Amino acid sequence: MKYYLKKIVSMLLTLLVVSFLVFAAFEIIPGDPALAKLGAEATEVRLAQMREQMGLNRPFLVRYGSWVLDCLKGNFGNSYSYNQSVRSMIADKIPITITMTIMATILTIGISIPAGVSTAKHAGSRYDKGSYVVNQFVMAIPSFFLGILMTFVFGLILHWFTPGGYISYKKDFRGFLGYMILPSVAIAIPKCAMSIKLLRSAILTEADKDYVRTAYSRGNSTTQVLYGHVLKNALIPLVTFWGMAVADMVAGSIVVEQVFNIPGLGRILLTSISNRDYPVVEAIILLVAVVVIVMNLLVDFLYRKIDHRIDREE
Repeated sequence: MKYYLKKIVSMLLTLLVVSFLVFAAFEIIPGDPALAKLGAEATEVRLAQMREQMGLNRPFLVRYGSWVLDCLKGNFGNSYSYNQSVRSMIADKIPITITMTIMATILTIGISIPAGVSTAKHAGSRYDKGSYVVNQFVMAIPSFFLGILMTFVFGLILHWFTPGGYISYKKDFRGFLGYMILPSVAIAIPKCAMSIKLLRSAILTEADKDYVRTAYSRGNSTTQVLYGHVLKNALIPLVTFWGMAVADMVAGSIVVEQVFNIPGLGRILLTSISNRDYPVVEAIILLVAVVVIVMNLLVDFLYRKIDHRIDREE
């Protein structure tokens, strides 16, 4: 229990530091939200009135403290551009981005484990060498470029889906999931290649250890040894990668959403940056930071479940 409490406290402190840096960054970045909102109608008098109305004339620490307290209550303030609460603006977008991330994660894990074990099982063969070449090639392709290729091939040539024809999860959930498959695949493929390479290396490292020879001496087949004994230990470094990969998928989905015309957090983030709508940008960045920190916390907990030696070492 002491371990978990220490990790949770560390997570909260990290989140506090991140929130301060996010809020401070927009204090340093050039640009005036009041000027952006008024546009051509801006005068010195109207700018002063708008800054007071938006609360920008208050001291930095006072504004930061007020913002943090509001965030703890679930209130992220009001959008400068749309004059509505940030919470209501992003509430409908979060399920879209989260669904795409979950689907990409399931694809990554579901493909990389059997493929990684297979390449390790046939290490040194033509199959392994061919897989290595394909892996290196796939890892070098950005997700957004894969999205463009998929849109061209499956949308414009094969007509399997309508490019830009996003289906809302509120109207047709099955149709929504179907439309999200290709974006999720575009995000997952580079991560699959990295996972396969990392798992292959970890399995080959574990294969030289004594417990593997003992497992073979008991009459186990290669498949039984790989899945029953080696895989659990080989997954330890992979769990770390998956934790970072999930956070990267959330961030990477911002660009992929633009390719497939998906109205997720990515679109509203880019629009808000252009409009200097800082409350919206701060809220989305903070949410991404929460995902990253929580994933790191889950990775630490999974370590203890996978490798019980960690408990004995503490």
